[in-house]
Amino acid sequence: MTEAPPAVALLIDADNAALGSLDHVLAALAEHGDVTVRRAYGNWFKSALKAWDPELSRRGIRPVQQSDPVRGKNATDLALVIDAVDLHHTIRPDVYALVSSDSDYAPLAHFLRERGVKVIGFGRATTPESFRVACTLFVPTPGAAAGEPKREPSRQPTLPELLTGAIAKNADKQGWARVSAVANHMRQHHGQSARDHGKATWTKVLKALPGYEFRNEGTTGVAVRVKKSG
Repeated sequence: MTEAPPAVALLIDADNAALGSLDHVLAALAEHGDVTVRRAYGNWFKSALKAWDPELSRRGIRPVQQSDPVRGKNATDLALVIDAVDLHHTIRPDVYALVSSDSDYAPLAHFLRERGVKVIGFGRATTPESFRVACTLFVPTPGAAAGEPKREPSRQPTLPELLTGAIAKNADKQGWARVSAVANHMRQHHGQSARDHGKATWTKVLKALPGYEFRNEGTTGVAVRVKKSG
C-alpha cells in the first residue's frame, strides 16, 4: 500500500508577501508533500492587492477576506494565526508553509514546532531573524511583485530613513502620524517589529533616536512627527 504524502497547509499573508513569489513557493513545497490547504489572507478591497485575485484563482489558492478594523491597522496576521491553530486541532497538517516577511509570526512558528509540526517560512531576504530561526526551514523568496521590473541592488536604508518614510506616509497636514500607524507600516512594508531593535514598543524606539517630537504621550493615540529644523 502506497503511503500518502505529507499534507501541507499553505498560509499567505498578502500584506507582507510578493505576488511574484507564488510559483517559487509552490515549486519548493512540491518537495515536501501535497499542498491540500491553500489560503491567502488580506483586505482584497485594497488597490494594492487588486492584482492578486486572478493569480490566486489560477493557482487554486483561496482568498480569505480580512477587513481593516481601523485606518492604519489590519488584522490579517491575527486571522491567519487563528486559522493555523484551528487547522492544527482539526485537519492536522504535517507541514505548515507561512509566507510572510513579518516577525510577528515567530510565536506561531514556535507554537507549531513545539507540537511536532514542520514549519517552512518563506519571505524576503531581509526578513527579521526572529521569524527565520523560529521556522524549521526558511526559504528566501524573490522580492518583486508580479509585473514589476527587476531592480538593481541598492544601499539598504537606515532605520531613521525607514521611520521618517513611514511617518510621511501616515502623517496628517501638520506632519503628525500615530505611532500605531507607523508600527503597522514598518511591519507591512519592512517586516520589522520594535523588538527587532531591542525595544518593547515603537514609541521607545523612536524616543531613543534624535529628530522626533511627540504628542499625546502615555495614551493609545500617541503621535510622532519629524522635528522641524530651526
